Amino acid sequence: MNKDEVLRRAQDKAPNKLDEMELDILNKGCKTGVLTGLIVCVITMVIKIFAGVPYYDVFSIYCFMAGAQWFYKWSRLRTKRDLCFGFLWCGLAVCIFIGYLTEIF
Repeated sequence: MNKDEVLRRAQDKAPNKLDEMELDILNKGCKTGVLTGLIVCVITMVIKIFAGVPYYDVFSIYCFMAGAQWFYKWSRLRTKRDLCFGFLWCGLAVCIFIGYLTEIF
């Protein structure tokens, strides 16, 4: 591939489409965000356990975050695995949240 062809391909690329480096940074950022969310949720759960209040809501929020991440991945890649994990995480989140609501009411 000569430099004219590389230049033409770069100019033909859609202006809002990310290149490989930007996609890698975005992917690592999302993983870091979910890991940070997990750490904060665990800390909050421990505090709630010691305070003697129900803590399922915090775990439910994390499960919704993970489910949303899997659904987004499915929307981009269209793999059955991602769709199944999205439904599993969100289903778990709904069940946990219902358990939380029954405990507080």
